[in-house]
Amino acid sequence: MLTKLGEYKFYVESYVCDFKGKATLPVLGNFLLKAATIHAHQRGFGYEAISKDGVAWVLSRLSIEIYEYPNHDEELLVETWIEDVTRYFTQRCFRLVSLAGETLAYARTIWAAIGVETRRPIDIMAWRPDIADYIADGIACPVGKPSKIPEAGGEPIIGYTVRYSDIDINKHMNSIKYIEHVINVFDLDFFKDNTIRKFEVVYLAEGGFGDKLKLFQSNVSETDCIIDTKKGNESVCRSRITFA
Repeated sequence: MLTKLGEYKFYVESYVCDFKGKATLPVLGNFLLKAATIHAHQRGFGYEAISKDGVAWVLSRLSIEIYEYPNHDEELLVETWIEDVTRYFTQRCFRLVSLAGETLAYARTIWAAIGVETRRPIDIMAWRPDIADYIADGIACPVGKPSKIPEAGGEPIIGYTVRYSDIDINKHMNSIKYIEHVINVFDLDFFKDNTIRKFEVVYLAEGGFGDKLKLFQSNVSETDCIIDTKKGNESVCRSRITFA
């Protein structure tokens, strides 16, 4: 049997970096999803295998704490492992580490398996109990379970319509695209003096092609805010951002 811990190398191309020459949060998010995809595929529960059962993995929650953003033209390793499997959810953790061995970030994600046709949750333990064989005991992840994120009210600060480039293979809005739109709430001058140190997001509903979404902002403190993405009166996803 393959090892429970997966380790994958990624390269930060200069064209995916921001004006500071650093990898952006969405870039790191894509590295996490790619590492999770490879890890699951190698162990027999990736997209190709589970699509034969009419099942898809859906990201439910993500929480990432970033200590240092990698530079352009830098290689890094993404370690990933399954921490827990329950009836309806799996918890997958990550550590991003430089080739020199410095920890750059930790992340925790929660995934649900849904029926492609029904869009309803699947009982994971009844469908694929073998996934629990890959639970990696004894590997610590300092990122706690994602907390409850309250609704943000007031007036919308920005809106957009879901288009072709937002849609993924499961025909709903790509989870990283939500993050891109959330951080685009802030202008360039803001990011000259502020860096995202912690980002939490909970996905509450699916965004589809043509949906008109609006973003609402609630400031918790000078360094902490909530961004609520809504379709009509329904929250599609909520994010909480801590800056330094």
